[in-house]
Amino acid sequence: MRVILLLICICFLVHSNAQQKPNILLIAVDDMNNYVGCMGGPAITPNIDALAKRGVLFNNAYCAAPACNPSRAAIMTGLRPERTGQYTNQGNFREIGNNKALLTLPQKLMASGYQTIEAGKIFHHPHGNTEKPNPLSDPVSWTRQVAGQTGTAVPTGFKTKAGAAIWLADDTLKYANGERVDYLAGASIWGPNTQKKEQTGDWKMSEACVEFLNQQHDKPFFFALGFSKPHQPLIAPKEFFDLYPLDKIGMPDYHPADMFDIPEINKQNFSSPFVDKIRKHQQLKLAYQAYLACMSFTDACIGNVLDALKNSKYANNTIVIFFTDHGFQLGTKNRWEKYSLWKLGTNSPLIVYLPNNQSKGAVCSEAVSLMDIHATVLEATGINLAENLDCVSLLPQIKNPTTERRLPAVITHEEGNNSIVWKQYNYIRYKNGAEELYDHLKDNLEHNNEADNKSYRKIKKKLKVFIPNVNVPQNSNQKKTMGTIE
Repeated sequence: MRVILLLICICFLVHSNAQQKPNILLIAVDDMNNYVGCMGGPAITPNIDALAKRGVLFNNAYCAAPACNPSRAAIMTGLRPERTGQYTNQGNFREIGNNKALLTLPQKLMASGYQTIEAGKIFHHPHGNTEKPNPLSDPVSWTRQVAGQTGTAVPTGFKTKAGAAIWLADDTLKYANGERVDYLAGASIWGPNTQKKEQTGDWKMSEACVEFLNQQHDKPFFFALGFSKPHQPLIAPKEFFDLYPLDKIGMPDYHPADMFDIPEINKQNFSSPFVDKIRKHQQLKLAYQAYLACMSFTDACIGNVLDALKNSKYANNTIVIFFTDHGFQLGTKNRWEKYSLWKLGTNSPLIVYLPNNQSKGAVCSEAVSLMDIHATVLEATGINLAENLDCVSLLPQIKNPTTERRLPAVITHEEGNNSIVWKQYNYIRYKNGAEELYDHLKDNLEHNNEADNKSYRKIKKKLKVFIPNVNVPQNSNQKKTMGTIE
């Protein structure tokens, strides 16, 4: 009898100690910019806004890279693209250099006793709808992956036989005439579908998380939930389009004159001619409506999960982190999607909810990096921070949002192009040495390049030193690459 009681006590203590560690619910969204309601944007996002009122909103947070693959790889490894070599959407970071041995955030948590679950897109691809997981979902990072479709279904009749958006069908571009379909021509599709939200892949991923939260777990968990929308194609159930009547919404910011002071190297990218086609076919407002509808749809998916967490036994012991992997541009500065170092392409909503934190509903305006999620989770779960990380914990700002940061946010767009954001400044330097500088206090939409303005010489000099070295070895002394602004 005594032995049985002793075993019961031991099991109870083990279970209690496991549950003392906080659970982590990580919610990642693909291609959602700063249009969310809690950041003053035009999108109707009540659930994201409610989370911001319960947690701390970082309204000056930036991606490590304005593209899905390098942004997510940087968050999960805690290392910048210059250190992993993952600069673009092409390829698998595991296949570069010595990255196969890199420990990701979920792997570090796994080693500390956590179960790690992925549903949807966390790395560059989700598990997928097949039995074998997509290699770009980084299967070694997870104790369990949820298989299935993500996003929403594209209705028939939205594409030509060649696969281009139907609105391009009468264009003179080859890809619209069936000879060739490039990425933007095939992805830039928008409009409502007849699916109910409960039938969509993204909602089903939220249901996988709801089901998990309704179960008993004896180990702490790191549940990473990734939603596809508002990544293109911009398709959502009709109920979300109904929130944005075309005669009631405005248009994305667009000022052709603000391109006059842009360095020649950055006046255009691959998407610029496509923006001209969108305007020519009078599709911009329709795309804007669809983008906002997709944001509201994703917000509903998030609400489904947050309601389940609130009603679960884990409500008081679960940290919630919401982020989007980068921004999105709808014609602004002749750009479509991400792929720029301007604020609309790099600024990303970030909200952290810490149970029992006193800074409820606070806003932190210090410039931070999404990579800091990595260090924040490690510190919050009691895991020692590695000295060679390119990120720092946000716990000081979460506990006191006015805490000053002397470390800027560093952004990389392909090799050799960087943005350094600190306070209200965005300093951009391209691989040929060309520069841009924006003061968000005077010019939040970045219309006026101040790089040649003598009044900004001192701040430009301060920020220039943070341009990262290219291909810094992973075992280099981090103190050499992460200084502070004095």
